[in-house]
Amino acid sequence: MKQTLLALLLLGSFSAVQPSASAAQPNVLFILVDDFGSRDLSCYGSALYETPNMDRLAASGAKFTQAYVAYPRCVPSRFGIFTGKHPARVQGEKDSPHVEPDRDATIGQAFKAAGYSTFYCGKWHLGEGASNPDKAGFDTIVAAGAAGATRSFFAPYTVSKSKGHDEKDAIVGLDDAPEGEYLTDRLTQETMKFIEANKDKPFCAVLAHYAVHTPIEAKKHLTKRYEEKLTTMPKPAVEWEKESAGENLLVQNNATYAAMIESVDHGVGRLLNQLKKLGLEDNTIVVLASDHGGLSARGGKREVATSNRPLRAGKGHLYEGGLRIPFMIRWPGTVKPGTEIATPVSTLDLMPTLTDMAGISRPEKAGTDGLSLVNLLQTGAAPDRDTFYWHNPAPRPSSTADWFSSAIRVGDLKLLDFPTEKKIELYDLANDPGESKNLAETRPDDRDRLLARLNAWRKEVGASTEPKMRKKER
Repeated sequence: MKQTLLALLLLGSFSAVQPSASAAQPNVLFILVDDFGSRDLSCYGSALYETPNMDRLAASGAKFTQAYVAYPRCVPSRFGIFTGKHPARVQGEKDSPHVEPDRDATIGQAFKAAGYSTFYCGKWHLGEGASNPDKAGFDTIVAAGAAGATRSFFAPYTVSKSKGHDEKDAIVGLDDAPEGEYLTDRLTQETMKFIEANKDKPFCAVLAHYAVHTPIEAKKHLTKRYEEKLTTMPKPAVEWEKESAGENLLVQNNATYAAMIESVDHGVGRLLNQLKKLGLEDNTIVVLASDHGGLSARGGKREVATSNRPLRAGKGHLYEGGLRIPFMIRWPGTVKPGTEIATPVSTLDLMPTLTDMAGISRPEKAGTDGLSLVNLLQTGAAPDRDTFYWHNPAPRPSSTADWFSSAIRVGDLKLLDFPTEKKIELYDLANDPGESKNLAETRPDDRDRLLARLNAWRKEVGASTEPKMRKKER
């Protein structure tokens, strides 16, 4: 009798993380929005941007209020998202790490090995050739390759229509696009086609939008509506503040960017409606995230997109505005709708979380820097972690105004080290999430303790000790 009871208890414990053998394997839809700031949604506090469908997604699952990326720029952050490996471990080789088949394994490979149909649509930016997504676990790819941005959001996508955006690598594979087609709509449609074709078998689909990265281009009728909305909103006396090597925008006031966000949100709504129409809603895990904070700081006079206030700075910076993102997970039948989670988490956690949710194994070469969030989502129990690390070896002072830097968060304390500026900053995020009051001189014991841990981590991962300056910043 005791042995039977023990077996039942063990089975119950196992089932809490892994689906039963008789249950259908859950599908996964991961929507990754580019350069999307932590306050770029109405459900995260924006008064300008309108995101009813993303708000609906958040209300039907879990919304994280302290979600971090591993790096505040596209390539290293995406590397961490898809491999589960901190980019600092490989940035000694190059400041923009690509997926290397002999070294790394991706989320796509994990799900493909488990028998899933895998799909990648949109911005990859993690290499080409042997590093292409179809060589990294994704059966079907659309408009994915080396390009970091589209030359235009209106077809033909290979022709730049905005000053400064004649990218070396153009998006390929959409040559059939009718002139004037909007890229965000096309990528949404391609993802819907894949879901329709694979509705009768388990799938893992990634929709990685090129939006809302520059060039800042949107449909005219939507832009006009936000221009009109801005006329009804109060204008601050001061719009810019000094930040690092440049300045930072204090207010969300870009109507075209607002219209870009609305197009992404409309696509999210189409996808959610499709899942419901096909009867897949209850068996599909939906994740929405960004690769880093919004573009709000600049070193020159480039156009910026948004403001991350009350968080400090944005893309490129190790302040909260560059590292925090909107992040939500809908897991029907497991996560209670309307759940809000304040526990700090990282996009490095996506690899272990998604594989645990699906009850599949992680590849041998998968990174181990993240932790599974399954227990946090199921019971509210926080992962056994109180420390987060960041390292920026490739600053772009004349572009996004950031400096060579590293950072560590332990509990609510966060320390930033700027070696080239010979400056250390310490903040209490519980009382000062905007990082406005530097405590480095008034709390020397905490400063020295966190700096020692940061130094030890930098040595362990082989983080670069000198900045890697780019010939051309963007």
